Amino acid sequence: MKWLPGGWQRADRVDQERATVPARARDTARYTSGPPPEPATRVQPGVGHRPVLLSADAHDVDVSASSFRMLLVGGGISGLLTVLMAAALVNSGSSVGLWIGQLVFSVLFLWFITASRGMLSSRGFLIDRSGFYARTRGEVFGVAWDEIKAVGVGTLPWIQNSRPVAPERRQALEFYPADPGFAARHPELDRWLVAEPPSMPGLPGERYRFHLPPFSRLPRNLEAAVQAVAPQKWVGQYKRRLPPTPS
Repeated sequence: MKWLPGGWQRADRVDQERATVPARARDTARYTSGPPPEPATRVQPGVGHRPVLLSADAHDVDVSASSFRMLLVGGGISGLLTVLMAAALVNSGSSVGLWIGQLVFSVLFLWFITASRGMLSSRGFLIDRSGFYARTRGEVFGVAWDEIKAVGVGTLPWIQNSRPVAPERRQALEFYPADPGFAARHPELDRWLVAEPPSMPGLPGERYRFHLPPFSRLPRNLEAAVQAVAPQKWVGQYKRRLPPTPS
């Protein structure tokens, strides 16, 4: 299993200086990668933590690869149509329909480019019997399953609070901590921490959210991975709502 530098859509906006490593953390560590041995993958943590040996059947769900496929298909088609519209305008003269088509496909192309940022940064998840691991910024942050109450994929409607929801913000993998002291023990995960009304009965309001690229099979892949190693933690795919906009 190969480790490459990575970063999350939300984590990309966090300055390197703000990233923190806890002096003492239980079951969660900031890891740096090394050449993976066979048949298992060894995740080498920082000073003061024991290395973690992932099993050979650990599930690697690659978010960056999904972003690249989305750009390749959606960006390729919209970019080609943009060029064709521009050629038609040059050869056939101006018309309202051609200008509208040119504008629409240009906007779509730019959106695919923007939505696929970080596609070469090897973002992703490792799902193993030992715990849940998120790859970001060339590091791996891991949490043992006994510290996680539940894992699921939350989806926003297309229209929320009378406003359209950006496609890249609609779906997100969320895990819910098992106890209220989790956030204090793991400040290195604060960049993904959100506090909202519970999406499902029995779940806390605080959860850790990782946005997923739109129009992908990642929710199904993540469900299969978690179901294979920790089925009791999976709560399924559910609808979530944004907090009301302050007036």
